[in-house]
Amino acid sequence: MCYQSGRFSLNWNSFSVHDLTLVISDLGVGGAQRVAATLANEWARRNLRVCVITLSGPECAFFKLDQRITRWSLSALKDSHSLFSGLIASLHRVCKLRRALRASEAKVVLAFVGATNVLTILAATGLRLRVVISERNDPRRQSLGWQWDILRRLLYRRADVVTANSRGAIEAMRSFVPSTKLVFVPNPMSELDKSQHPAIRPQTILSVGRLARQKAQDVLLDAYARIGHAHQWRLLIIGEGELDAELRARAKTNGISDRVDWINRTAVPEQYYAGAGIFVLPSRFEGTPNSLLEAMNFGLPVVVSDACSGALEYVENEITGLVVPADDVDQLAWAMDRLIQDPQFRKYLGDAAKDRVGDYSSRSVLDVWESALGFTATDGDLTDRNR
Repeated sequence: MCYQSGRFSLNWNSFSVHDLTLVISDLGVGGAQRVAATLANEWARRNLRVCVITLSGPECAFFKLDQRITRWSLSALKDSHSLFSGLIASLHRVCKLRRALRASEAKVVLAFVGATNVLTILAATGLRLRVVISERNDPRRQSLGWQWDILRRLLYRRADVVTANSRGAIEAMRSFVPSTKLVFVPNPMSELDKSQHPAIRPQTILSVGRLARQKAQDVLLDAYARIGHAHQWRLLIIGEGELDAELRARAKTNGISDRVDWINRTAVPEQYYAGAGIFVLPSRFEGTPNSLLEAMNFGLPVVVSDACSGALEYVENEITGLVVPADDVDQLAWAMDRLIQDPQFRKYLGDAAKDRVGDYSSRSVLDVWESALGFTATDGDLTDRNR
């Protein structure tokens, strides 16, 4: 991988012509980052010349990129809480991103996640690029901040294609994006190694996600506290984020610290999916998280909140999982307790969950992406229809 930093000087001469440029805030732990890295690596394998631009520096990288991929980091400015200085920082990012897009010489750019989508649309103005953006959450439930919300409504329509990984998000964007530009693209199912030796025992409730208010681990801890003393099951939370210390303190206050395990992040999630008995996604809002699809692919019975619009396209209550009201500690505790006490029901839901996600192979999802981007497959390789 050719890595270059935009922190000091910009050596554009080291760029070669690319077929596709991907733009994302960072390659740290996250569902959008996993999807971006998966797609970039697959397209590099299929002989596309790929450039990945991140708005943060290499210290934020978690997912690895193929050695054939060019990586450029635009990490000159930090975020600011001041409206004026934040505006200046964003304009600076737009200018640097515009220069990077021009230097990559790609005719197609694919951006991920709200604010980055907005910056990419602005940076690509007048460059004669095919601009494809990917919304990863439901705009009805997730605010980016009032300034970014306004820009999203004003600018998304200027992209050539606007994708989302949930049909709920597609419906939400019909009010400000022409329907002809909207494309539903489910997350590609990662090629997980199901032969991994389990790292945990079967009597484990697993939750994977960034430690943030959106993911509602506080609700999960309170619900587990209601039932944990009555069972031998442990709770495992995988993730990192700004609420780490607060959530650990909450577990201590609830008297369950000795039965809750924490893992900051892992590059080998298979060993935890393979060993767990139940997967829980209690989020206050959500698109379609990879962790849910991976858990279902491993045959885990899942519990999700009714605020997870993308998840509800896969999880039907009592059929492929259990659905509980968001922020409802009692109902979440009841759902987990029900699954713990009924192994046959756990198996039924787990088998149904695995069947439900079986149709979303990486190949079929890649076909949708490549059509949106304007690429054509030829003998296993890809060619760009946009040139």
